Amino acid sequence: MSLCFVLANADVECTDVISNLFPCQGFLMNGDKSPSVACCSGAQTIAKQFQDSEKPDRESICLCLKNAAINLPIDLKKAAMLPLLCNFTTTIRIDPNVDCTK
Repeated sequence: MSLCFVLANADVECTDVISNLFPCQGFLMNGDKSPSVACCSGAQTIAKQFQDSEKPDRESICLCLKNAAINLPIDLKKAAMLPLLCNFTTTIRIDPNVDCTK
């Protein structure tokens, strides 16, 4: 996974978000049936960061994930299952149609 996007006034860099999700590549982009422990740990880290951040950082995280969904061959159904499979709650989605301003 390689994607960079930085939002002005945000402290979160897309490279950090993507590096946390790198272990999910096999699940999100290949044939792995379930996410690995490392994938779940990275996804949980992003969800917590999103929850604990101010709006500019949340928007930056959202835009990074949105751009990944647009530019990478991510299985969106599997991406939507990550919170359930990895046992965390989040309002952030890996979705090319998400409105990151809300």
